[in-house]
Amino acid sequence: GIRAVVQKNSYELPAIFKLIQSKGNIEEHMMYNTFNCGIGMVLAVDAADAERTVEALSKAKEKAYIIGECAKGDKGVDIC
Repeated sequence: GIRAVVQKNSYELPAIFKLIQSKGNIEEHMMYNTFNCGIGMVLAVDAADAERTVEALSKAKEKAYIIGECAKGDKGVDIC
């Protein structure tokens, strides 16, 4: 009963993915399904802990972004 809602403008898309998409004439939905477009790992935490989690990861020299939220709905992912 939960789906992920990813805000595609919440992080900078690495240039390599822009190149792959344009040279391969690949639609955006397929890019995210196939390549994850630069998001290597996702941590799902309570919204109240999101900023603190990003700070802790930044202190550990990891790039971290808040990229979306979980919402009620059918299993799956929405890219907005």
